[in-house]
Amino acid sequence: MKRIELLASLSKGSKILCDVGCDHGYALIEAITKYGVKKGLACDINEGPLQIAKKNIEASGLENKISLILSNGFNNVNVEFDTAIIAGMGGSLICDILSNDIIKLKDKKLILQANNDRYKLRSFLYSNGFKIVDEHSIFEQGKYYEIIVAETGNEAASDFDLKYGPILRRNRNEAFIKHYTTLYNQLLEILPRISNALAKEEKSSLFRELTSLLGDGIMERHSILNTLNYYTTYFIDDMPRPTILVSPGGGYQYTSPRESAPVAKVFNTFGYHVVIVNYRETKEESYPKPQEYLAYAINEVNKDKRVTKLIGLGFSAGGHNILEVSLHPDKYNAKLDLLMLGYPVITSDPNYWHKGSFENLLHDDFNDEELKELLSLEKQINENALDLFLWGTYTDESVDVMNSILLIEAYKKNNKNVEYHMFPMGGHGLSVSNVDSAEGNSNKLIPYIARWASLANEWIKNKLSK
Repeated sequence: MKRIELLASLSKGSKILCDVGCDHGYALIEAITKYGVKKGLACDINEGPLQIAKKNIEASGLENKISLILSNGFNNVNVEFDTAIIAGMGGSLICDILSNDIIKLKDKKLILQANNDRYKLRSFLYSNGFKIVDEHSIFEQGKYYEIIVAETGNEAASDFDLKYGPILRRNRNEAFIKHYTTLYNQLLEILPRISNALAKEEKSSLFRELTSLLGDGIMERHSILNTLNYYTTYFIDDMPRPTILVSPGGGYQYTSPRESAPVAKVFNTFGYHVVIVNYRETKEESYPKPQEYLAYAINEVNKDKRVTKLIGLGFSAGGHNILEVSLHPDKYNAKLDLLMLGYPVITSDPNYWHKGSFENLLHDDFNDEELKELLSLEKQINENALDLFLWGTYTDESVDVMNSILLIEAYKKNNKNVEYHMFPMGGHGLSVSNVDSAEGNSNKLIPYIARWASLANEWIKNKLSK
């Protein structure tokens, strides 16, 4: 739904709609032809827009239902109306228009869309006998808009509500999440480069606010098989969406926090629900328990009606775990649609292996060569191998890049599809390589490598479009 149609739709149930700054009459035409409004008042301070509105109104055959009024705000509006639209102006100007005729607006429904100063507009409403009863946000042609619906009433609002909207910040639709997560990620990038102390504190304060705002989403923790293991859902909203299920690394000893929430925030920005699986809270247990816990989470998430497609994403040892599960859907009763791996542990070949991961996974069975051969996953690629997005760095000091190369060779031998990005620099465990995931370690903050997430997003879109 476009901005004008959304504005018009919010007038449904109104009898007479007054549009101040009438935007060529489009909203009034939509409101009458589609949403049952009986009559309209097209108001503008300038004659030019009114004449354009007149042509559009006549072309729609509504000249008997929409009156044209040359007026500064509501000054010359002497006809009764029950709903008013003011849209496409600055928040300060809208406040001035409302203030000049505040008595005339008592018991009226107000539909307001400010291009800026939304904090000031909300503050004005709550300070002048109005309450916000509905809010919507939308992107149109790359621009972000918030629409406020207010009615007469007395309610208090927190400063947080005034900044981000008492209804918007709780409903958190896709446009709202996209807008503020994009701003959040921009702050992540620029904060390390700000040298001025006052400017840095100002941006840091906003960053803390957005962290709290985005943390208010539909985030739930679910226990796995009555153990200490669990999975956490970072759902944008209740709409059906493709979902990323993340299996973080940690050498089969722990679940890396840097490959958890920071990853969820980035992929939420792209419009995906995200699930993070903590499969190694019971680190004393050995293979195949971590695989079974991960598989349980996959199976449970697939039951959720909000999940349309489930894309696996594994980092390091978490990549080994999720690849093993995906190769044996019958054994683990778990289904993924696509798979992404970042610098994964793959092979048990002593020339290239990450020995610690296999020690932590196998415990007392570490010397079982047959079992290690079974878990050398480049040797287990089969007909179940999913289309794969793979990335890593040539200079990974912990998990040799040969792990990925051996996997690519196995995919090639089995005629399976893979897209691979090998970055020329960077160490292990880079995650999404932004300030959030780096946690103060400049070696983990490489914007050039952070591009992998955008590349992965394009890959997913391409795959799901086929």
